[in-house]
Amino acid sequence: MGSIPELLDKKIQKFEEDVQSLFGSEIVSIIVYGSAVTEDYVTKKSDVNALVVLSEKGISDLQPVQKYIKKWHKQGLASPLFLTESYITASLDSFPIEFLNMQAAYSIIQGKDVLTDLSIDPKDLRLQCERELKGKLLQLRQGFIQTEGNKRFLKSLIAESIVAFISIFRALLKLKGKAVPTTKKDVIEQTCKEFKLDAALFSDLFAIRTGAVKLSKDELEAKLKAYIAAIRTLSQHVDGM
Repeated sequence: MGSIPELLDKKIQKFEEDVQSLFGSEIVSIIVYGSAVTEDYVTKKSDVNALVVLSEKGISDLQPVQKYIKKWHKQGLASPLFLTESYITASLDSFPIEFLNMQAAYSIIQGKDVLTDLSIDPKDLRLQCERELKGKLLQLRQGFIQTEGNKRFLKSLIAESIVAFISIFRALLKLKGKAVPTTKKDVIEQTCKEFKLDAALFSDLFAIRTGAVKLSKDELEAKLKAYIAAIRTLSQHVDGM
């Protein structure tokens, strides 16, 4: 489990108070997960992801939440995920990557730890990895075409897609039986090592997202071509696992 930075404490406390006022005793747990509980958190840039687990009665009416969404967004919170324990248990075969990524870094704000004992079937995880890689490979290719060579669009495609691949990378490391690092940078490095990917390429792609690297249009296009080729190779590897 991770810890929440001090600067976030007040925001999380207010969020907890809001959820408490909405659902009271119907709350099973409130959990913050993702970059907010890791070294990757960047003030005023990173969203805060929250999972609210409710009773069956509590989740039957979410309409009152509507009036809080704008307030939470202004505070830097992404729209919370509202689930029940039964939904989580019944959905592990459908969304193993998503639940694995929650398990990777989270902090219990209130109530029961519903994530710690989740058991994910490696077969389900491998299948979703294959499906996600193939789907995102198609999106990368289509996105590359649709940028029309525009530098801003090329940079945006790289920045938005690399985060999605990091989630898949965590799952692939789990499949390999490896310890999954906490930070995105370390996840990329470990995945490149295990699957023989070009570590320098993926390091540059992540640096483009963070703004640490500035490239010309031609350089961005070259990176994207190499990026697409690498994901294609990775997809074929996972297909044969």
